[in-house]
Amino acid sequence: MHGTIEMEILRLTIMMDNMSNMDNMSNIMKTPPAPIDPILGELRTFDASTVKNKFRDVAAQAAKGAVAISRYSRPELVIMAAGEYVRLEKLRRTSLDALTGQFDELVAKMQTAKSRNAVQALFGSTSADLGKAALNASRANAR
Repeated sequence: MHGTIEMEILRLTIMMDNMSNMDNMSNIMKTPPAPIDPILGELRTFDASTVKNKFRDVAAQAAKGAVAISRYSRPELVIMAAGEYVRLEKLRRTSLDALTGQFDELVAKMQTAKSRNAVQALFGSTSADLGKAALNASRANAR
């Protein structure tokens, strides 16, 4: 009889764990999925198992145009031809290079003799000098 009570407690514990897991699953299933970007919806889509089992076929499609790889019916990855990736990466880097160039031009404009003298004067100023400059600036802004 002693072993039977222990078995019943074990059975009830397992049953309660299973019920808890079912509650967790129902909460997960209630969570709305994130929206799929319409751009991904335009791509031909393959599920992950198809990619695994028929990679050659999927790669042939990707050579013609980007394809989406889905998991649980949600696009997660995109496969594209290497040439297309390089083209997109060059576009991205070109805009970054253009911004870098604009930044460098602005910095160069600030590297004038007048700017250097103003910085040297600033760092050579006493706290009394800085206080006077702040008062003068506030009076000028008040006008």
